[in-house]
Amino acid sequence: MKIGLLSDIHEDVISLQKALDILIRKSCAPIVCLGDITGFSNPYYPFGDTRDANACIDLIRQNCQVVLSGNHDLYTAGKLTGFRSGIEYPADWFSRKICERTGLLGDKIWLYEKEIMPELTDENRDYLKALPEYHILNTDDGLNILLSHFIYPDISGSLRKRIDDICDYRSHFSFMLQNNCNLSFAGHMHKEGFEIVNKTGCREYGFEKRILKRTGSFIGLPSVARSRNRNGIAVFDTESFELETIRLK
Repeated sequence: MKIGLLSDIHEDVISLQKALDILIRKSCAPIVCLGDITGFSNPYYPFGDTRDANACIDLIRQNCQVVLSGNHDLYTAGKLTGFRSGIEYPADWFSRKICERTGLLGDKIWLYEKEIMPELTDENRDYLKALPEYHILNTDDGLNILLSHFIYPDISGSLRKRIDDICDYRSHFSFMLQNNCNLSFAGHMHKEGFEIVNKTGCREYGFEKRILKRTGSFIGLPSVARSRNRNGIAVFDTESFELETIRLK
């Protein structure tokens, strides 16, 4: 079974189409989107003239069997995360002015001050609103794989908190254990290749192939969107345990 993994599209429809073409050509099933279909800001993303949030959502709906919400998707949909990490959001959070939100929680969460809101169809906005924040994929090989945009308890990636070392992953590994998961994949960090985190530590890899350990690993993946970081996608073979990250150009 080959699982196609993509994340952090940020309305880059050109790169998304390239990514899907590769994953379909490699006979990936399922194809998984780990969130942040939306979320565009200048000057971080250099494709302002071709960005298309509606087209990206349509492609994801047509081609992905598992789709999760990222922090930017939640913001676009006007929905609060269900994993609030002790943050108390006012009931009228989305109707408050940016200066009020900054004064309340600006040092704790992302406020998306430079975000350019897309003009979504009602159907696509409702679609974003209905997306889950994590999914446990049960494979034909007997694996349980935790899929999310980021790590527990900040599953959606809404917090400003930096992730600096293996200690920051303890809660996530506990969440994996509680759900009997062998592996975990997430996006959000826009890795230039991929990151593997397990009990022995953290290690970064480029766009290459690597055999994963059979249990107890978290894998952070690249973004589809073109940005300051090199972008890409991933394919995981559940039989051989080979992970391949592929550079998008």
